[in-house]
Amino acid sequence: MRSGRGIAVAAFGCAILTHDDARAQDAYLQGVFTGSIGVTDNVSSAAERPAGPGPEADGFGTASPGLIFTYTTPRTSQTLSYTFSASFFFRHWAASSYSNMAMWSGRFVTSPRTTLTLGAAGSQGQLNTIALEGTPGTTPLQGTEGGTTNFVQASFNEGFSFQPSPVWALGQGATFLVYNPLEDPPQRTYTVSNTLSAQRIFRHDTVSGALSVGYTHFDNVPVTDADPTTPDTIEDRDQLLTTLVASWQHDLGRRFSSQLDVGGVVATDLTGGADSLVRPAGLAALRYTHDRGEGELAYAYTATPNVFLQQIQLSHQLTLRAAAPLRPAWHLSVEGSAGGQIAQPLEPNAAGELVTGPTTIAVLTDVALLWSPVVVIPDFALALRYQHTNQRTEARTSALPDTRIVRNAVLVSVSGAFPRRMEPGSRITMTQPFGSAGPVGPPHRDPTPIEPPEGTEPSASDATP
Repeated sequence: MRSGRGIAVAAFGCAILTHDDARAQDAYLQGVFTGSIGVTDNVSSAAERPAGPGPEADGFGTASPGLIFTYTTPRTSQTLSYTFSASFFFRHWAASSYSNMAMWSGRFVTSPRTTLTLGAAGSQGQLNTIALEGTPGTTPLQGTEGGTTNFVQASFNEGFSFQPSPVWALGQGATFLVYNPLEDPPQRTYTVSNTLSAQRIFRHDTVSGALSVGYTHFDNVPVTDADPTTPDTIEDRDQLLTTLVASWQHDLGRRFSSQLDVGGVVATDLTGGADSLVRPAGLAALRYTHDRGEGELAYAYTATPNVFLQQIQLSHQLTLRAAAPLRPAWHLSVEGSAGGQIAQPLEPNAAGELVTGPTTIAVLTDVALLWSPVVVIPDFALALRYQHTNQRTEARTSALPDTRIVRNAVLVSVSGAFPRRMEPGSRITMTQPFGSAGPVGPPHRDPTPIEPPEGTEPSASDATP
């Protein structure tokens, strides 16, 4: 852990020393850092008694230096980033951990009407600290296994867009992800998906459709039987998800937009040969965008893989994400996420039929008050953050207790970047339940081209996968 920390600190210093030379060569090198100190009432995200050992409280600290390197030409934009994160607990030293995350993304204008995007990412860390590694506006709302499981994760993505006219666009996108917890036996998850989409832009509306097909393989899934005195068995599962949605985005003004998606999802269990399960899929969202703040209120019902629980889940999810100034004169702002999810796993029963399993209810509140000495929501900020997670999973039998994980954390953090970003980035994560090539993003006010014409330089923010 010491060697990794030394490399990250040295890289941060390198960003400061080489910034001026890099920009002269159409390259941009930036160092970023986040550090915090706080307390939590559940160090290892342990389940409450009698289902688990019960939570234990402790103080903790984190440090997360990183580098972001961007290289642009008139037809390409590439970003390479590395982040090292270390978390340590004062009394429960065994729960301390460090993680590494590296990411590359590239955007290539292959012709006046076509664009190719590629990306790859890898990360290593622990489940009990992963929820605090992002910003409050980007914290994912999903069930987790809990505990201090170490894991390694890697992902790849590819996208291709073709614009036959200024108002029409066709897209294709593929993703691959592998999640590998470092335990015996390893409960690995492999998932691959492909999405085809078409989009038509009007003056104040965008109409689109997307077809996604995703295959997921689960290794060593524990199968709980009705007798708690006998050991559980393990099995492999292969499941297929096919989702078809139509989307309508409407511009409600210069800052507000709405999105309504309607469609369906077909889930198929490829291992046991059970009949497919058909369910509706949909999204309703209201979004606000401004130079100084943004927000989204969204409801989604869909089926997605949960790699932490080794399940494909049918879920109702309601989320509110926002980042906005409170007192611009005092340089105070707020950002955060709040929401709830009701999820049921898709699994075969004793008769080989594909059914829904025990319900998991997850609630998230993650909010931070930021003081920014320069401008509202900048690259440097001092934050007071509070995070609350509450997850309850029904027991499979009446002889077993429900599993409940509750965790609260309060921390003070400081974050910064040198040099400052030329353009402010998004502080929240918008809801995108139907694939990266599907109907996402705010509508266009005018029917202008989606991709830049040949010879123009794409911005660095466009390279994000």
